Amino acid sequence: MKTLQEKSTFAAAAALYLLLHLRGGATTGEMLAGTVMQLLVTAPYGIGFTWILVRMIKYLHHGRKLAWDRVARIFFTIGIFFAFFFGLHEYAGQAEKARLQASPERSAAEAAAPLSGLPAESAAQ
Repeated sequence: MKTLQEKSTFAAAAALYLLLHLRGGATTGEMLAGTVMQLLVTAPYGIGFTWILVRMIKYLHHGRKLAWDRVARIFFTIGIFFAFFFGLHEYAGQAEKARLQASPERSAAEAAAPLSGLPAESAAQ
């Protein structure tokens, strides 16, 4: 990292990585715990895919090692993708849970519908 542009894009990638791993909470402690848990969940995926990709690049370039900042950029990029999709899955689960709590009589009919083979409206009757 020699130029200011390289340093600033590296810092932006790191900040985006941390921002997408950020999780909400009622208190600062809950937010910190959720963020750390999210980082711990996605880190093995990021490390594994980074290792595979770096090995492939090293093979394609006849054994030349990548600079540490390039490896870190690859890790941040992969981590950003995983954070986005894990966060999307988490928020969708929270929305589904809230939807089921909002209408318990409707959710009971929806739960019975697959068992009876009838549409949810018929199963409720």
